[in-house]
Amino acid sequence: MAVTSDRNFVGLKEKGHFEQDNARIEKYTLADELPEQLATLNLRPRVMTQPSYTIQRLSAADKDLVLKFLRRFFFRDEPMNLAVNLLETPESRCMELEDYASTTLDEGVSVAAVDENGDFVGVIINGIVRREEVDYTDKSAECPNPKFRRILRVLGHLDREAKIWEKLPECCHSVLEIRIASTHSAWRGRGLMRVLCEESERLAKALGAGALRMDTTSAFSAAAAERLSYKKIYSTLYSDLDYAPHPDAPHLEASVYIKEI
Repeated sequence: MAVTSDRNFVGLKEKGHFEQDNARIEKYTLADELPEQLATLNLRPRVMTQPSYTIQRLSAADKDLVLKFLRRFFFRDEPMNLAVNLLETPESRCMELEDYASTTLDEGVSVAAVDENGDFVGVIINGIVRREEVDYTDKSAECPNPKFRRILRVLGHLDREAKIWEKLPECCHSVLEIRIASTHSAWRGRGLMRVLCEESERLAKALGAGALRMDTTSAFSAAAAERLSYKKIYSTLYSDLDYAPHPDAPHLEASVYIKEI
């Protein structure tokens, strides 16, 4: 879905998904004087360790866990999903969206961060596309869900208009697409998404891909792409597409970014 719509992708601050943001509030407390007080007693304050995690590759066997995570931390807050009220109640599910999100898991190029308890705390869903398999046919009409159909039309428009293969060298025959990125709300602002993106880039290089692609549907994911040194090659305002959902500001446009590797 349009990749990485998680607004906290790079720790950007926002009120309100892929949940309230981690705005930092500086507070003065007596604890600020603690190091000096302990020094007079020849003691040192205890250093709190950061929670640890490991990075693992995902497969089709992880589908249920991945979807459970995305239902909680991505699906409800992605701007286009919100704009069309795709999930109308807390119990609502969109099977077309879930199929879209999980269809490339069997390629073995998606990654997750897993905490000490074995729970997912961050997920990136990736897929490989190849130059010889290019198909710009609009398949949105085949989608039975009218709300998700509008979203698919936008994604199809981005694909056709970006023309990524015309912007990449002829020697580039495959591209890794970062399609969805999401972080557990309690783990945001710790650089987790950067680590997962770097692991995705490592996998892309190992597979011989010549570039990475990231479609962004929010202002925050677009900022994330630029922080990760991606180059914007196409952008459109939602308001310029009569069929498109119209997310609230600041999510006014959808864009395509690439990064040659």
